[in-house]
Amino acid sequence: MNILLVGNPNCGKTTLFNRLTGARARVSNRMGVTVDLASRRVRGLDAVLTDLPGLYSLRGSGGADEGLAAVQILRGCQRGCQGEGCQGDGSPDTAVSERTVPADTDTLDQKPELILNIVDATNLGRNLRLTTQLMELGLPMILTLNMMDECKAKGIVIDPAALQAALGLPVVPISARFGQGIPELLAQIRAGGTVPRPMRRGQAPALPLYREAAPKPDRILERPVLGLLVFAAVMGLVFTLTFDTLGAWLSDGMGALMEHWLIGPTALRLARAPAWLSGLLVDGLLRGIAGVLAFLPQVALLFGQLTILEDAGYLSRVSFLMDGLLAKIGLNGKAFVPLLMGFGCTVPALLATRVMDCPRERKRAALLLPYLSCSAKLPVYGLLARCFFPAHRGLVVLSLYALGIAVGVLVLLVTKHIQKDGDDAPFLMELPPYRRPALKNAWIQIADRTGHFLWRAGTVILLMSVLIWATLHFTPRLIYTEQMQTSLAHALGERLAPLLKPLGFGTAAAAVALLTGLVAKEAVVATLLLFYGTEAALTQAFTPLSAYCFLVFVLLYPPCFAALATLRRETRSFRFTLTVIFLQFMLAYGIASLIQIIGNKQ
Repeated sequence: MNILLVGNPNCGKTTLFNRLTGARARVSNRMGVTVDLASRRVRGLDAVLTDLPGLYSLRGSGGADEGLAAVQILRGCQRGCQGEGCQGDGSPDTAVSERTVPADTDTLDQKPELILNIVDATNLGRNLRLTTQLMELGLPMILTLNMMDECKAKGIVIDPAALQAALGLPVVPISARFGQGIPELLAQIRAGGTVPRPMRRGQAPALPLYREAAPKPDRILERPVLGLLVFAAVMGLVFTLTFDTLGAWLSDGMGALMEHWLIGPTALRLARAPAWLSGLLVDGLLRGIAGVLAFLPQVALLFGQLTILEDAGYLSRVSFLMDGLLAKIGLNGKAFVPLLMGFGCTVPALLATRVMDCPRERKRAALLLPYLSCSAKLPVYGLLARCFFPAHRGLVVLSLYALGIAVGVLVLLVTKHIQKDGDDAPFLMELPPYRRPALKNAWIQIADRTGHFLWRAGTVILLMSVLIWATLHFTPRLIYTEQMQTSLAHALGERLAPLLKPLGFGTAAAAVALLTGLVAKEAVVATLLLFYGTEAALTQAFTPLSAYCFLVFVLLYPPCFAALATLRRETRSFRFTLTVIFLQFMLAYGIASLIQIIGNKQ
């Protein structure tokens, strides 16, 4: 059985998807988390459940993610139906099928046999508008009332039996977050649902609409000046906790632990081993692993704090608050979520731009995203900040984040009026309710994100560590050498080093590190440590000024190849991607050299 999971944004679809399938897809208390299809087999049933992006209407003017959802739903429309989203012959309405849906997006192999419509029970009036459209398609359906626990807390009383009688559909009350009602829902899925009785277009059962006063916190957080000050204070606290206090202590402790319990003993055991074997295992492998693990606490802290802020509903308020500021650079509040994701990883952030309705705005967001500091740059920031700015780590890292945002905004302001592809889309957004963060969800998200970081960073750094070690200890004629000056890497770096001298770090090591950073930014750490061996030697190769210029260059030059490939795919423009690469190299070189010139005059 093929089942479509359909509902409005932020109604708990992905949470229910995880409950029914055992998946660990990302969930959050905001719209725009799901932007593509996700399919998994339902546990205990011979059925495949597909989680679609949230949408408000089959005929709305949503973005690419809503267009994808609508097309998948209408493909299951039975022949002969006369519903709002159908032409009468079973084919999708052209108003929906011509939406901007990525050409390479996977589609379902078979037509759906059941629609599992999940609604937010605290806001039935809005959610049931999509339900009535789905009922016109003539497919078996089950209506799932989610968030019944919140209804109880708010004093909202819903009679599922009365709603079932009004709609002629099986109605199952659940709480996806806490697993309530899941056995009853599985029983209804086994029964196959019910084909709704025909309804006239626009017809809806008479149901009460609930309107609640804005929570007291919103009266403060949504005020333009005060709300921005609160946001600045919150992010300042996040960075201080991550990079200056708890995060710095944990990172230093992890590094010392790795050196004392792993690297030191291993080096002693291999003292009588051949030099190439000892160097490969200790310098090539273990120091690369230690470089990743030393920054794992900071990555976990940053992701954990952002997850809690998302789950509580605060970040959606920031999206609303930022709409006015983002409008000045040609974006709207919907861009805030992809931009925020850009601080984690540029690849999913580019995919998340599909929630934006206007193609021109999606391109603007894609232009800005590479200037934001992804988590892969954190090990580079952490290493040099610890070596050269031990008393001001958090301030240095915060300045890099702020500089990246400022440069990206400047680029958007300069290019804002160059290309006009049509009118901007209006900003429409639902503010989710405040919720107490679910600790289980927070731990899952922290584990998933740090696991992704470990897998991606760990494997890349491990591979690059071995590769770089080999280039450092073999000559261009592939003869093993202990003299780094005769190595293959040094020869390559020496050719590139003169280009970097105006930036203050014209060394072979820096040149090779920046090259490997195009494969993955995490590899910069492995390269530097392999060239210099220890952090003490690193402090002799850079000055504080040249180290900061190096960090600025890492911040602003193009992202990894995976991000560039995603940028090409999402914008469908090789020319646009080349423009982004050229512009970033020029800005990275120009701004880093400017900082070097100003610093030398002080």
